[in-house]
Amino acid sequence: ERGLVQIAANRSQGKRAVGGALHVTTQRLLFRPNAIDARLGGKPWSCALPEVASVGVERRRFSPLELFSGGLRDRLRVDMHDGSRELFVVAHPEQRAAELRELLRAPEPGPELPAARVIR
Repeated sequence: ERGLVQIAANRSQGKRAVGGALHVTTQRLLFRPNAIDARLGGKPWSCALPEVASVGVERRRFSPLELFSGGLRDRLRVDMHDGSRELFVVAHPEQRAAELRELLRAPEPGPELPAARVIR
């Protein structure tokens, strides 16, 4: 396994953004928290490259639940084939998403569907 790219990033984890770095290797995409955030409960994360379904940008939105997890900024979005999603606060998210799509040969995510309402 060989490192290809390292990007300074904060990973949205629960209600906060954990500082660290996003790494792309020949086999995996992984996030390593910095030493301080690791001591404060920041968790590492990784997935095998074939698990990545798409890479794009999650647009900012105001939500009190995401106030400290980076929700006030556009974030790099990585969708997995299992339906899970990881969000990362990075500089220039559009540019980083395009670079990762090319490197991983992953498409952009499809358009978001509006939330459904149940009518009874």
